[in-house]
Amino acid sequence: MVQDSRNSNLPAVFLGIIAVFVLGVMLLQLKVVLLPFVVAVLLSIIFKPIILGLREKRVPMIVALFGVLILFSLVLFLLGWVLYASTANFAEEIPKYEAKMSVIVDDIELALIGWADRFNVPIGNVQWSDAIELRSITAAVTSGVGSFISFLTTTFLIVLFMLFILASSGELGSKLRLAFPEQYSEWTSAVLKTVDSHVRQYLVTKTLISLGTGALTWLVLFILGVDFALVFGFIAFILNYIPNIGSSIAVMFPFILTLLQFETLAVPLGVLLGLGGTQLAMGNVLEPRIMGYSLNLSPLLILVSLIFWGWLWGIWGMILAVPLMATIKIVFENLEPMKPIGKLMNGPSRA
Repeated sequence: MVQDSRNSNLPAVFLGIIAVFVLGVMLLQLKVVLLPFVVAVLLSIIFKPIILGLREKRVPMIVALFGVLILFSLVLFLLGWVLYASTANFAEEIPKYEAKMSVIVDDIELALIGWADRFNVPIGNVQWSDAIELRSITAAVTSGVGSFISFLTTTFLIVLFMLFILASSGELGSKLRLAFPEQYSEWTSAVLKTVDSHVRQYLVTKTLISLGTGALTWLVLFILGVDFALVFGFIAFILNYIPNIGSSIAVMFPFILTLLQFETLAVPLGVLLGLGGTQLAMGNVLEPRIMGYSLNLSPLLILVSLIFWGWLWGIWGMILAVPLMATIKIVFENLEPMKPIGKLMNGPSRA
């Protein structure tokens, strides 16, 4: 009986593997459309209360959507200005760090050659200082933002999807009542409202905490006189969407820069303490209190999702990886058949 049960489960396992593979191929091939659509869905969840609030005050839908469009355009303009100012400042100051980096690389190269000679280890004639070209990094940063036409196309699709999603806000409940019996429609509507509320709470809280983290990062680095404070503030804002890993990277980048910028260790230590304290206070103290609960995603799940979504959709996939996994986890926790999977997505239990 046990053997028969195992054999009967094998087709289901193989079908599941095939389904996951097909889903991955579809996500990869439809990236041009699906990526803007996913971003639009997440944004529409954030802006939905504004639309519903305006509709309750008898504001026409077209006016409410236009107001959201103006607000979104303003936020996009501010982010674009910060990004442009950050890359321009980075490109202007990079020659100074290129000279310092070349000196450090030359010293390391001479030390390695000395150790190789002492232990009679053959070493090739490699110019390591030529291998590290910060100007190429600058060119990648300034040109790697993407072509302007591609950016406009993606933004247009995001705005278009978001407006159509928001235009149907508040109609799902009535549609469910028309499509299903009352007992099923009421239960489905309640579950969807709970999921919608939790996802919005997570996204809004995470965005506000990320903005605060980025602003405090800029302030700490500005007070300490660290170059590219605005750059690292923007990086901290983006990386704060990635729990644990993102906060560590957001601290290490400016710390490494201060080792090149300053001759003493006072400022680098101040950066470690200041930014480390900021990340700890915002992520582990303030965020759980504002959100009311801890998401507690498994670190292994975070790593796997970063690899998976990064492979599928590049850097944008890595940025969206954790919000997507958080959304999926919230959905699973509010659907009775999926609760065991939601529990499996939890991180280590905390005493």
